[in-house]
Amino acid sequence: MSTIHRLFNEEERDEFIAELKEWPNTDWGTDEVARHSVSPFISFYFPPNSDNQVDIALLMVDIHEAFERLLGHPYTMTMHEDTDRPHPYPEEEFDLRMQAMDVDANDYFEFWFTDEANHASSPTTSGHFWRSRHEGTGKKSAYSWVVFYYRWQWWQDNRDAWRQFVLKTIDLLKAHQVYSGFAMANPMEYGTRAEVTTWERALMPAFYGLDIEYAYGMDDELPNGIRPPTWAFLLADHWREKLDLTREQVRSALAHPRINVIELHSGQWIELGEQPKLYPVELGVPELPMLLNRLLKPIRYDDLGLLGFGQWDGDPNERFTDADSRRWMARFDTDSDWPTPASRLGTPKPTAPAQNSAPLSIIAGMPCTQAGWWLVPGVADSRREFKQGEILPVLTSQPSERLTLWQRDSDQTPPEPARHASSHEAAPRAGRWEMEADRCVECTVRLNERLPLHQGQKVRWLWTVSGMRARSGETCPYPGKWVCDYKPGTERLFDYAALMPHVDGEKVVWRWLGLVQR
Repeated sequence: MSTIHRLFNEEERDEFIAELKEWPNTDWGTDEVARHSVSPFISFYFPPNSDNQVDIALLMVDIHEAFERLLGHPYTMTMHEDTDRPHPYPEEEFDLRMQAMDVDANDYFEFWFTDEANHASSPTTSGHFWRSRHEGTGKKSAYSWVVFYYRWQWWQDNRDAWRQFVLKTIDLLKAHQVYSGFAMANPMEYGTRAEVTTWERALMPAFYGLDIEYAYGMDDELPNGIRPPTWAFLLADHWREKLDLTREQVRSALAHPRINVIELHSGQWIELGEQPKLYPVELGVPELPMLLNRLLKPIRYDDLGLLGFGQWDGDPNERFTDADSRRWMARFDTDSDWPTPASRLGTPKPTAPAQNSAPLSIIAGMPCTQAGWWLVPGVADSRREFKQGEILPVLTSQPSERLTLWQRDSDQTPPEPARHASSHEAAPRAGRWEMEADRCVECTVRLNERLPLHQGQKVRWLWTVSGMRARSGETCPYPGKWVCDYKPGTERLFDYAALMPHVDGEKVVWRWLGLVQR
């Protein structure tokens, strides 16, 4: 599409904005020409390494295959090292792993998969992979990167599996920067970036939460600093150390009940709320991005170029200028004037974060940073106590491909000791125990004393509360109210020396509850 003519008018822009407020994963255009859409995305940026360039290329193939399975194999088109234009997929046979091994370790390696047959249109689902060239000692190399787009409804339906994939991929790639939120989805056809930049400039004044993700234009600039996150972000140790902060200090600065911080081997995965939002400008500057921006501002790179393929004199389509780019990068600053000073006049300043914060989460294999009771959400009987510095284990009860994510329990009350145990096990409670199979068989043990066998057989014992007891067939030793604890509805009054009865023909144990005034 040529950009010597206006791509859209103000009415069309306003209609697109209105539709995005209704559903954030919306497109605009025609099937005959092209459709451009806002899409949820995740991008991983990581430094190249001359020692393992082939391994990185193969790892990128692994990541592609894992995400393709997670998506349900939606791709229909591909570009790779052996093609100079998109080809149908999977009809075309090619060996991506062989390409990864054959490409020169000092050269670029790229492949791209999408579900969009029109190469000029934004994809609804795609994966774009780029391994940068290592520039050698003393030279700054551009980041390698992986960018995924996916359907908003798919993400809502699969957010837990998505998060598992993301957290694994971060540590596999040893990523330096990871971003997730909403952005314009770049089409497979390279020349269409000019159209996308026009839409970006038109939509950005309407949404604080709309990000710009163009890895081709950012991979050599992001090594200088980060861009402001809109929802989820990896604060890698590489960048946290430049802030001269510990992980604990980061968690303290972001202590807010709606901010989730997950401790990873590579850094801290930060989510600003349960899901990404576009944050329409008329609703005010969003609190959580402002809070994170305040922390990250010292490592922000305000000169990140957002011009795309540039704007020329007489261009009928407005794009970002260098000055506007810097204003947009600073939009979460308290003294920002983006998009206009007037639009921010009524914006309340962000409130101080609440004292309570989201539960601390740490990936398995890392040291416990805070002693106490921890659990794996959704996994029964996973709650256990860890000391500070103790390595949090992988749960063998979980599938091997699933990540074990420990969460510090908000309720630090020690669990009540068990009321049952088997022969030869240490008694979790002191006192009287009855055999489960025959409650008339009892024993009394001290705390942690081994429970006995019964007639040489291993049996299951049940702890019982202390108190006066009598068995069926025995005379009542004391008048008052009695109950059989394991037989519902058995509370009864007995006089002294009365014969204690059976219940439903079964010999039982009665427990005295107390005297009753007659």
